[in-house]
Parts: sequence; C-alpha cells; structure tokens
Amino acid sequence: MSNTPPPAISQTRHLGHAWGNQPLFEDLNIAVPAGVTLVQGDEQTGKTTLLRILAGELAPSSGWVETQGRRADQQPEAYAQRVFRTDPLQTSLDQTSPAAWFNTLPTRYPSFNSSMLGDLVSDFGLPPHMDKPLYMLSAGSRRKVWLSAAFASGAALTLIDQPFAALDGPSMRLLREVLQEFSEQSDRACVIADYEAPEGVSLASTIHL
Repeated sequence: MSNTPPPAISQTRHLGHAWGNQPLFEDLNIAVPAGVTLVQGDEQTGKTTLLRILAGELAPSSGWVETQGRRADQQPEAYAQRVFRTDPLQTSLDQTSPAAWFNTLPTRYPSFNSSMLGDLVSDFGLPPHMDKPLYMLSAGSRRKVWLSAAFASGAALTLIDQPFAALDGPSMRLLREVLQEFSEQSDRACVIADYEAPEGVSLASTIHL
C-alpha cells in the first residue's frame, strides 16, 4: 500500500503579501487537501487576505496560487470556475434576490448541484426570503444565502470567512453537519478562516497565521 499523500486540490508557492509596510506573510508554501482546512489566526494576521488571494481576487505581492492545475495569474477564467468565495458583505448584489442570483450560478460553475441547493435553502429556512432583494435580508440570512450557494457550487475550492458569524443556533448546528459531511469529500476542499476550530468538524489541515 502506498503512503503517498493524495494530490492537493489547491496550493501556493513562495506566496508573499503586505499591506503598505506591514508584511502579512512571506514565502508561504501551502497544500490544501480535500476536506476541510482551517486558516487560524488573530485579528489582522491576513486570514481574509489569504482567502482573497486563493480566490484569485487579489494578486499577491509575490508567488502564485494554483487550483486543480490552473494558476490564477495565468488562466483567470478557468481558475474562477474552480473557486467560490463567500462574501456576504459585498454590496454589488444588494438589489438582486437570492432566487435570481442562484439562477446565474450554473453558467459559471459546471458542477453546480441544484438538488443540494434546494436542500440547503430549505434547511436554512430561506424560502420566505428567496424573492426579496438581498439588502432587505438580515446579516444571518445573507450569510445563509452565500453558504447555500458555496456548497452547491460544486467548486473544487470553497472559501468561507468566519462561517458562523451572525448565524442562529440551529443554523450553526446545520453548518457543522454540512462541514463534517464536506470533510469526507475526496475531490473538493473547503477552507474556512476563523479564530478557532469548529466543534465537531474533522479537519484535513490547519494553516496558522
């Protein structure tokens, strides 16, 4: 039996970034395996920045990031199809309803799972909000919308910043269950950024910043 570890879903090489004169990380080489990976650190240690770089939204100061053999700097369109980052605080979708936004996602994500989306929308209690513009939703409901889209996207790399923020108790329990199910995936990776590890979720790896 081979002891060779499975190939990483995503990886970085010689990654470096700084805000002004404040370096966040230097020569960061990470391999993100299938399952759930935690990016852990205190305030202003670069957790959100690292997720944005992994998403291909932010160019690093040095180095590069690759997901499923596609580099963000060389093949941005192909890379974007493989990555989903939740961003409940963005305002560009404020006038859009969850239903309308969900309808656009299958064209971007070839492995989008409509059945999974329906289950998550139901389990998160979102049906009453599906036709409301996002700006009318509470912070918790907006996060549930983004989480539902992220898990249903089928993206090889799913990136979630502070996944439990603004969620009620039942939704937090549901999210832990979904993450635990995700931890058994063999072809998808979920990277969550938070201050501590989620209770009851098996982690494939931890990145300390």
